[in-house]
Amino acid sequence: MRILVLGDSCSAGIGAPQAVYPYVLHTLLGTAHRIENHAVPGFTSADAARYFRRTLARRRWDVVILYLGNTDGAQSRYKGAYRAWKDLDRWVPGRHRARPVVRIRQRSSGEFDEKDERHSFATTPEDFRKNLETVARLARRRGTRVVVINPIANTRFPAAMMASNAAFYKIVGFEARMADRLTGPTELSRLLIEAIRDHEDGRFAAAAEKYRELARGQDRVAPIALNNLAVLLDQQGAEDEPAAILTKLAENQGASGAVASYNLSHVLTRKNQEELARSYALRAVEGDSNLYRIKSEYRRKITALAAQLDIEEIDLAELLSPTDFFDYCHPTAEAHETIAAALAARLTSAGDGGAEESDAGYVCAYPSPDAYFDVTPTLADHFSLDFDVPPSEVREEARKLLTSARERGPEDFLTGEPQWPEPASDLQANIINTFRYAAGHPLVTSLDDLEQWLPEYGWEVGRFPEYYLNRILHDYAVAAETQRATGGPVDAAICRHLSSAVQRQRVLPGIPSDVKSRLRFDTPYARRVLEKAHRHLSCSPSLFEDGRALRIVTVRSWYLREAFRFGAHSRYGMYYPAWDLETLIEGACVSHIISRHQEDVETAGLSESLLENLVRLREVHEKYAKQYVQVGEITGCEEYRSELSGLRLLFELPYRTEVR
Repeated sequence: MRILVLGDSCSAGIGAPQAVYPYVLHTLLGTAHRIENHAVPGFTSADAARYFRRTLARRRWDVVILYLGNTDGAQSRYKGAYRAWKDLDRWVPGRHRARPVVRIRQRSSGEFDEKDERHSFATTPEDFRKNLETVARLARRRGTRVVVINPIANTRFPAAMMASNAAFYKIVGFEARMADRLTGPTELSRLLIEAIRDHEDGRFAAAAEKYRELARGQDRVAPIALNNLAVLLDQQGAEDEPAAILTKLAENQGASGAVASYNLSHVLTRKNQEELARSYALRAVEGDSNLYRIKSEYRRKITALAAQLDIEEIDLAELLSPTDFFDYCHPTAEAHETIAAALAARLTSAGDGGAEESDAGYVCAYPSPDAYFDVTPTLADHFSLDFDVPPSEVREEARKLLTSARERGPEDFLTGEPQWPEPASDLQANIINTFRYAAGHPLVTSLDDLEQWLPEYGWEVGRFPEYYLNRILHDYAVAAETQRATGGPVDAAICRHLSSAVQRQRVLPGIPSDVKSRLRFDTPYARRVLEKAHRHLSCSPSLFEDGRALRIVTVRSWYLREAFRFGAHSRYGMYYPAWDLETLIEGACVSHIISRHQEDVETAGLSESLLENLVRLREVHEKYAKQYVQVGEITGCEEYRSELSGLRLLFELPYRTEVR
């Protein structure tokens, strides 16, 4: 069979495709079939319809699988229904648009936004149905089977966490400290932050007084203050007032109404009013246009369309429950296996088969979200991953910046970061951004290291500067895989945590096959890498804290970056600082690779011990992250903190020796 998958991030496999259901389906069906995964994070039904008609409809497919709907009922730039005539004035065959360098500015999610909140959504339910019908009818004309997956929303995940002011809302059961992360441009927003600080520091009377004062206004601060007052009163055990406040606030449109509905559902659950609590949990989802979760009307349209066209429907409401989702809509790895098994049962029971496909295998295509507007750009173009700038120009500008930095401050990143010059161009600004990111990794210990590994490509100075380090880590991984001496547990751990295949997958534009980094294999460098990892551990308390609530409340600021690093689907690492932890693991792996190459037994032993303890730390975080997903509430806090405290002592004791 030749199988096509069209969907959004629930189907996409960026970074780690082996965990998503299209890849699992490939393993279940066997190697004789070809599965092409053309899912794209953020795709709406209109995007999918246009992309299918323009790019895929004329190819032979035996099966088309559609998994859409989570992004259609949320705010998105990709709006409306697919209309074939729109292609005529949007596409010129063979057009190629050069992508100039633009300065990448990272968005802060802690600044209060005074702008009026939008309540729009990408696609109406009726247009959503028409878009799916477009794909289904085009496929059926060519004799292709169509299987539509009907998504469900995870009602247990807090509402509106992608809203512009999400970090200012207090959530029942989530004691995240946010005040120090927030900023306000106006007197009222700054007073709100003061109230939040009082709230978090236990000055409840002062916080309540400020909340009540702010709640009397008519601006965007007022509903947030009212919500936070209800949460504060609930914390204090107030009987009726929290529910009364939240019931009235739940009538609002937008984020304030959705958050209030979610909070009210939890307050009512504790009052044993379970049916009413469920209704408000659903109301939170239905009124939330910020998080990508399917709404009930869109689910009904899928079922009606399947009946109308006599196409196959797999309803996830019959297969999954809220415990099967990492976050608001993305299935867990186990849930992906369940979806794949349901698809495999449908496809094999129908008797499809025949001769092996000549190009059998699994392909992840990564088309662009801009396929709704243009057919030529790649996903790298859309996310500003790549700029049309010659490698020689990137290297030359990087050298200039390093020369200037040497004149301004310390060259050793163990004692501090240099003072970077004011950029003279957008390209220089992006290179500085890449250098600053790299300076936070144990792999980069000095300006000399940056001089040795100059950035060269447009995709190394774009929105995701970590791709610069992926190139270097890729080559260390290759060295580890080709020089394994014993094949023992340490070698296996290094190759598992520093896989060249994973590094290559993470760089979407691809690492040119003829490019090799000049790797450092000297003992002093290996020891500096190890020392920098130790220093990072000593000044990163978040690695030893229960950060589940904080991570959820701040999801807007980090989710996209981590999705690209770890895969477009979520994973338990979204509930703890997995990114920081993995950089330390990478540093320990590189130090061990070098020290073993140099036969430096002492440094090899220290790096091996560090690697083992970091893996233990990750296992503890994974255990309690999984507990949250399964229970739906933040529980086991004392046990979690106790285990982390014990591990922190374990890290402190062996590593007091200087390893210069």
